[in-house]
Amino acid sequence: MKSQNGKKYILMFLFILLVLLSFMTLNKTSYAYKDNTANKDDNSRQVNTREDEQIFNFLKDVQEPVQVLDIYRDVHQTFVTPKEIIKEDPVIEIKKNESLKGKAKETTAQKDVLKYETNETSLGIDVSSWQGIIDWKEVKKAGINFAMIRCGFRGMDSGEIILDQYFKDNIKGAIANNINVGVYFFSMARTREEAIEEAKWVIDIIKDYDISYPVAIDTEIFNSHRLVNVDYSTLTNNALAFCNYIKSKGYTPMIYSYANAFNKYFDTAKFNDYRIWLAQYNDENTYKGRYHMWQYTSSGNVPGIKGRVDMNVSYFSVTNDATKRSIVNGVYNPGNLEEVVFKELAMDTVLIKDVVLRISPYLNLPNKAGTLEKDTAIKVIGLTKEWVKILYNDNIYYINDVESFKLNLEEVIFEEVNIKAKVNKEVVLLYKPYDYLNDNEGLILKEGEEILIIGLNDNYIKILKDEEYYYIKDNNFYDVIDDDLSSENELDSDVFEEKDDLED
Repeated sequence: MKSQNGKKYILMFLFILLVLLSFMTLNKTSYAYKDNTANKDDNSRQVNTREDEQIFNFLKDVQEPVQVLDIYRDVHQTFVTPKEIIKEDPVIEIKKNESLKGKAKETTAQKDVLKYETNETSLGIDVSSWQGIIDWKEVKKAGINFAMIRCGFRGMDSGEIILDQYFKDNIKGAIANNINVGVYFFSMARTREEAIEEAKWVIDIIKDYDISYPVAIDTEIFNSHRLVNVDYSTLTNNALAFCNYIKSKGYTPMIYSYANAFNKYFDTAKFNDYRIWLAQYNDENTYKGRYHMWQYTSSGNVPGIKGRVDMNVSYFSVTNDATKRSIVNGVYNPGNLEEVVFKELAMDTVLIKDVVLRISPYLNLPNKAGTLEKDTAIKVIGLTKEWVKILYNDNIYYINDVESFKLNLEEVIFEEVNIKAKVNKEVVLLYKPYDYLNDNEGLILKEGEEILIIGLNDNYIKILKDEEYYYIKDNNFYDVIDDDLSSENELDSDVFEEKDDLED
């Protein structure tokens, strides 16, 4: 018996030694696939097995790094990402600032399937090389309906487009197990041209796969690495350029970022034609804008995946899923918004400062629509004490700055009259005959007071009270006592062709 055990151990030792010797002869290679190498046969991949101590130390310092698998278990499915590529992966930067998305709470697929897998919503995940090898059969059994799979990224500093080393394994595994798939690309595009380059690269990578979910651009790094000094409007236009190209190729585009970015950074109103993939780690979604997919935690636990994974719920159906209703077009819950009432006018003027445009008069919504520069010609069509409503390029916008434009007050002409009257209802007196001006209201006339009317037109009545001129925008607030006053009470005619003081 002992002899048999001894032979057994010797054979095991020789087998391990043989594996090690064979393994050491393999050529070292990098799995950073660029556009010109992305479609090579999967079987041509070789394994970089150098136990570079610096790489391993680097990996240990990064939360949830690319999984370094047991090389003795399955040599052909083992990937060790070179340190240079890891440093270029934008996910590293995101993990340092994950709190921008909220506090991720731990959850499980078993729990969330009950909550989010309905006939109107679907439960899904998003994955990349950071999840390592995935058992997609187990993922499907856990109730996951869809997967957003990272196909690649642009290096944070180098600007090179790099294939996610697990993309092909992930998309093939998901599709083989009847899981709906979409893809996303982590963009670091500085220009519109780079964004289109990324979109073209993505289309070439996914063209041979059945993509049933959207193709998303992931933009969540601002003013850092190669995006230093790239303004928010440019990043907005880059995302639009990416989406426009994706749409032109017959796919459904989508834009991913976190709530604060949609609220404060992007000109989010320009995204209205495209789906929004929102990251907000919270039990309840408090975002007041429109969205179609919600990434609600990065701490999901799903069978078949080692470590944590991002969890998502989608609010739309796909054509190949008969279990869903025909369409659920996202979520929009702006909350209870108090109506903003504008005083109407029609004033052609110019801006005297740079301004931010919004598509609604609220600061707590993701409604930015771009900017206009000083000296731009506009038409002001409404005013409140806080907002300017304008017409520009046949579109209505709102500006949260009532001192942003030149005030062009037209001359107001009055017909001369001399009428003694009694007030039949309470009215507000204006200092100038422009009811839309702020800080223009003065005294209040009480019912029963007697007044002297000295000017009339279709919009305003001019009165003399306590040797001061006032104006009332109401033609039905008085009853005539005497409309034929003696000449000693009449005023000089020059007061009736009124050119009011036009100072602000």
